[in-house]
Amino acid sequence: MMTDTYVILGTGIAGFSAARSIRREDTDCEIIMIGEEKESTYLRPLLSKTDFSRFRKNKIYTAKDSWYEENRITVLKGRTVSGIDRENHRVILDGSTVLSYRKCIYALGATCFVPPIPGKDKRGVLTLRTVQDFHELRRKTMTAKKAVFIGGGIIGMEMAWELHEMGIHCTILESAPRVMARQLDEESSDILRISIEKQGIEIHTAVQIRELTGDENVTGVILSDGRRFSADLVVLSTGVRPVVAPAKEAGLSCDRGVMADDYLVTSDPDILAAGDCVQCSIPNPGLWKYAKVSGDTAGYNAVHSESMRSFRVGNFPVILTAMGMGMFASGTTQEEPGITTEVSHSTPFGDENYMFRVNHNRCGSQNYQKRFYRDGKLCGIVLMGDISEMRTVPVNL
Repeated sequence: MMTDTYVILGTGIAGFSAARSIRREDTDCEIIMIGEEKESTYLRPLLSKTDFSRFRKNKIYTAKDSWYEENRITVLKGRTVSGIDRENHRVILDGSTVLSYRKCIYALGATCFVPPIPGKDKRGVLTLRTVQDFHELRRKTMTAKKAVFIGGGIIGMEMAWELHEMGIHCTILESAPRVMARQLDEESSDILRISIEKQGIEIHTAVQIRELTGDENVTGVILSDGRRFSADLVVLSTGVRPVVAPAKEAGLSCDRGVMADDYLVTSDPDILAAGDCVQCSIPNPGLWKYAKVSGDTAGYNAVHSESMRSFRVGNFPVILTAMGMGMFASGTTQEEPGITTEVSHSTPFGDENYMFRVNHNRCGSQNYQKRFYRDGKLCGIVLMGDISEMRTVPVNL
C-alpha cells in the first residue's frame, strides 16, 4: 500500500505548523516542505526584537534539525516553485525537479512591499523580512550615522530603537496621520509618539516621500513638501504583499491573496492555503498567530478531507517592546460609534514628565491603560508601561 504524500510550499511558520499538524494526524505519510530561503523555519518576529549584539542564529529556529528527522519531514531549502501542475498533482521546482502530491499546502507567505520611490534601488536602502536581510542591516549599522525608517509600524519602531541605542540618529517617516493608526486610537497614538520622541527619535506623520537622494549610495530622503532628511541608511517598513504568482499561473482563484473557503481549501479541492498569502472570510493581518493557526488548520484538513474543521482564530494582540517601554493592544482599540472608553494613567497626559521607561514585563512609574467597551462589555484594551495585565486579557477579545 502506497503512502500519501503531502507537499508544503513554504517553510515559514504556516508551512511548519501544517507539517506538524499533518504528522500528528497521519503517522505514515510522506511530508515534503519547500522553501526559497536556505534556513529551516525560524521565529521571524525575533528579527526586529533581538539586539544585534545578542543575536544567535541557533536561538531563532522553531525546531532543531533532529525534530525534522524524528518526524520524517523532508525540507528542501533554497528551492523555487516554478509551477503547479494541478491536473497531474505535481509541483515543479527550479524548472526541472518534479514532486507528486496527494494534497498540497500553499504557504509561500509574503514579501516586503517596496513602494515605487525614485532611488529605492540605491545601496543602503534595505528591508527586514529574512535572516539575510537582518545580517545585511547589521553590517550596515557598523558604519551608519543617520537612519531613516519609512513606515511607523512595529518593525520600524523596534529597529529604530535598536539603532538609536547604538548611537545612530533615527527618524521615522509615516504616511498615516498618526503612528500605528490601525492598532491605536488617536489619544493612545499621541501618548506613544510623545514617549518615543522624548527618547530622542524623530517622528513625522502624514508625509509623502518624493525621492531618495544620492548617486550609488543613499544620502537622504526628500518629502513631497520639500523637507530633507540626511541618511546613509534607509529602512523600508511599508508592509508586505502575498506571494500569489505561482497560484495565479496554476489557475487558482486569487485576489490580493490566494482565495480560500472557511476550511482554507482553495478553488482546487486538493490544494489548501495558509499563512500570509491566504485570503478568506477572516481578514488576514499578516501576523504570526494568524499564520500559525491557519497552517495548523490547513494541515489537519488536508488529512481529514471528509471531516474538516473551519478556520477559527482569536484576537490578534500587538506587542511593542522597544523605546525602553512596553505597549500592548488587543481587540477594538478605536473610538467609534457605540464604543465607550475608560482611561487610567499615573501622570496626566501633557505633563512634561509623561514618558514610559520600563521593561515590557515590569511595573514602572509611568503607566497608561485604556479600555474600550461595547454595550458595557470589554471589547478592547491598550496598555503602556506595565503591560503585565496582558496575561489576563481574554483570547477572544
